[in-house]
Formats: sequence, C-alpha cells, structure tokens
Amino acid sequence: MSAIQVPHLKATSMLKVWHDTRTKPRLMLASDDAGNPVEVVVKWRAAMELKATGLVCELIAALLAEDFDLPVPQPFLVEVEPGFHLAIRDPEIAQLAQNSVGLNFGSQRLPPGVGTWPKDKPVLSRLQPLAAEVLAFDILTQNPDRRRENPNLLWSGDEIYLYDHEQAFSFLAGVIGWQPPWTGQQLDFFRNHVFFQQLKSNAVNWSRLTGALEALTDGRLAAYLEAVPNEWKTNNDAADRIAGYLRDARQHRAELFAAINHPLK
Repeated sequence: MSAIQVPHLKATSMLKVWHDTRTKPRLMLASDDAGNPVEVVVKWRAAMELKATGLVCELIAALLAEDFDLPVPQPFLVEVEPGFHLAIRDPEIAQLAQNSVGLNFGSQRLPPGVGTWPKDKPVLSRLQPLAAEVLAFDILTQNPDRRRENPNLLWSGDEIYLYDHEQAFSFLAGVIGWQPPWTGQQLDFFRNHVFFQQLKSNAVNWSRLTGALEALTDGRLAAYLEAVPNEWKTNNDAADRIAGYLRDARQHRAELFAAINHPLK
C-alpha cells in the first residue's frame, strides 16, 4: 500500500450548490499548493448532522475504499478561510460557509457524463462481483445509507463510484443495542441496500475482500489516524473508535463474510 497523502486545497469560489440534499454540498473551485485550479465537491462541516464525526467518517471510509481497490472519488481536505462567505449571495449558504471555516471534506469532481445510479437499475452480470463488494463494504463500514431509493452511487457505462459516507460507522451515533456485523445481528437492515435483491441467491467469492481486510495492518490504521486533521479530532474520539472497530473486523473477518452470506442465501 502506498503512503497516504490527502491533498490540501484552498476554496476560492463556489460554482454550484445542491439545495435538494440535506447537507447542501457544493461544487467549488479550489487551488492546490502549487496554485493549480481544482474542481471539487465539498460538504459543509456545519451542515453535517454529526459535525466533525461526519467528516471523520467520510475521510476514513474513502481511504478504506481506496485500500480495498473500490472505486471512490479521490478525497481532499478543503480549507474555507474566514471571509469566504462574504461573496455568497444566498443567506442560508453564506451562513453555512461562515460556520464551516477551517477544513472540510471534499471529493474529486468526476468527468461529464457520470450520473446518479437510477433506482432499481439492473446490475449487468459483469458488474455483479463489484456490486457484491459494495454491499460487503457497506456492511463492514456499517453504512445504512446506500438504499434502493437513495443509492449514493455514481455511474457511467461500466464505471461505478461510491460516495457519501457521512453515516458510515453508525455505531458512533449511539445506536441502542448495536452489535458488530460479524455477530450476524441486525443485518436485515441491509435488505434495502441498492444491490441486495439483485445479489440474492448468487454465489459470491469474498476472497479478494477478505485478503484486503487481512492486509489492513495496525500500521495502516495508524496512518488513517494521522491523515485525519487535528481540528476534527479535538474533543472527538471518533477516529480512534473507528480504528478499533476495524481492528476487530480484521480479527473476525471469517465470521464477517459468513454473516454477510447468510441473508443472501
């Protein structure tokens, strides 16, 4: 695995805001350390339900997906400087920008032609192995938010991209009675996953993901923690709790994939 380097960008201007989504992400023009312009989709830290915890979930889930060789837009850390909000005419968005000064989570803007995965779109046979790994990844990361009616997937032809992991690692939200997925408990929730019905009764080979989880060393988990900005970790132990959970998942990987198989039979 290569060293983790999450590029740092500075927001320069807003290009578009998606008002019809809860967190009102925006397409922004930003600049990298060399002054090169970069178009990036940014989630306002002030609009995150769990605030810094949501940012941590977004970043660690993206890094984990990259290590598992799953298709996810490149993550960025995007700095919003004081006074950035003064150029925004929409009062609601200006307030979000003012309350989001500091580092926000950003994702690479994908090329034109990439669209949202339609509800109940058939999964071609050649894409079913990837669809199965997406389901397993969401169960591992305890992300209940990739549902039939809200796929949180982008696609173009044979390309599928995962995005929106704010609600991953849902045990951080203090769910009463939560059990880790390798116990086989509470997996019925994932029957509404965007790919569940189309994968049901299919034989799935989990050897690649099992190996990827086994390769997630303590050193790699420590690198994830290093990649999380200190300002997201102040009075917030989410990153440490996620690392501990992933260590446990690695130890229980055989039970995890056996549990994932059970509802698919």
